[in-house]
Amino acid sequence: MKTKEELLKKYEGTEFYDCINAHYGSKESFQDYDGGLLNFDENAMKDIVGAEKLTYPDFIDIQIQTGKDYRGSFMLCYYYSPIEFKGEVETFGKGTICFKRIYVDGMYPDGLMFEGKEDHVWMPAEGFGKLEKGDCISFFAEAYRYVKTSNGKKLEFGLRNPQSVKKIEKYQLPTDDELLEQTLNQIICESCYLYDSCSRINCVRHPSELRRLRKSMKEFLKDKK
Repeated sequence: MKTKEELLKKYEGTEFYDCINAHYGSKESFQDYDGGLLNFDENAMKDIVGAEKLTYPDFIDIQIQTGKDYRGSFMLCYYYSPIEFKGEVETFGKGTICFKRIYVDGMYPDGLMFEGKEDHVWMPAEGFGKLEKGDCISFFAEAYRYVKTSNGKKLEFGLRNPQSVKKIEKYQLPTDDELLEQTLNQIICESCYLYDSCSRINCVRHPSELRRLRKSMKEFLKDKK
């Protein structure tokens, strides 16, 4: 795909047509309600691994095709500040290592923290040293974007260049329930009516009120499944 006209023809009659027509060639970026990312800045193509042969219309097209199908926790680390990763070694490939799950700790520009997880993550083995299946480690790494070619071209976020690798005890890795609790606490904090007057260190709301909020949110999520 080489021209704006080709791109518009492909998305004629869709929700993306007017957005492409209005912002093509600009530096605008958007995130839709479903979590899809769409960046019109041509300079944003430069650091994407495997995008050397993509044209600018291809770049927009591949973002639309990706939609919300990407590793969200690694996306946050790419755009903001990762602090630490923790993972359990699942298996090995030729020059690669697969983690059963990687846990993420990071920080937004305003100092708020975020946590997350990604399952079944492959990374280059270089930099990890000698590890065995079942080992749990903490490490730092660089988040990056690349073109994923399985099942059509899509953009994906991954990790590379591990540093400060340390073996840790398995119990230090948070459970799914603990991660859910952290996510609910973050949502409660960010939507709190006292947000503008809060230090973000010690919560001033009554513990019983917070317990009721967490309980109702868990019940809502359970009903959604």
